[in-house]
Parts: sequence; structure tokens; C-alpha cells
Amino acid sequence: MTMVLRWALALLGILVSLVIAGLLGGLTAELVGLWHLLGVGFGAAFAVVVVAYLAAPNHRICAAVVALALGAIAAWLLLEPSFYPESYGAARAYEPTHLPIAVTYVGGLLGLLVATLIRRRSGPNHSFKADGCAAA
Repeated sequence: MTMVLRWALALLGILVSLVIAGLLGGLTAELVGLWHLLGVGFGAAFAVVVVAYLAAPNHRICAAVVALALGAIAAWLLLEPSFYPESYGAARAYEPTHLPIAVTYVGGLLGLLVATLIRRRSGPNHSFKADGCAAA
């Protein structure tokens, strides 16, 4: 398989994970009683960064950092300015807030942390190391 095809498939996987994680994050936030935008942003950012790391054919950490940077720019353009929804009561409804962008950035940074931990845990051939147990 050519490298261009591998990167194209990785990009497709990242976009699919964006949609699925965003939907699941929004549904989860609604079920818990939170503002759905918080769950969508956190879930989508986390999934995009982790899937970018896992799906990249090479330069995995660089791919995760690029996904984080491009996602941060896209999130800024989509989420700023944000306003509290009407369900937050008369005192806070329609007041400006940076909460959705902050939660989205936290999701992306947490995804980068998880990607880094996966990298540290994987061996030279990208297989997971044993948990301190000697292989028989």
C-alpha cells in the first residue's frame, strides 16, 4: 500500500472518529444533564488526537500534535463566541462564556497525553510491552 493511501485512510479514520465521538459525547452530556456542547467538544477533540496518533502510518506524535493544532484553530472558529443556553436559568442564560472552548482544549490536551502514554508503553515494533512479566 502506498504511503499516500495510508495517510488518506488515516485522515478518513480521523474524520469518522470526529463525528462518532462528537455524537456520543453530546449524548452522554445530555444524559448526565450537562450542556451538550461541552460533551461534543471534549469527546471530539480527545478522539481526533488519539486516532490521529493511532492511525498515522509514521511520525505518529507529529500527526497527533498537528491534529491538536488544527483542531484548536477549528474549535476557536466554531465555538467563539459562545453563550450559555437558556437551560442555565435566567441569571446566566445568553451570557458569554469561554467554557466550551476550554473544555474542548482540555479534551485535546488529554488526548495528546494519552497518545504520549501509548507511545511510552509500546515497544520498538509498536507492540505493547508485557506488564513486567517475563515472556515464557
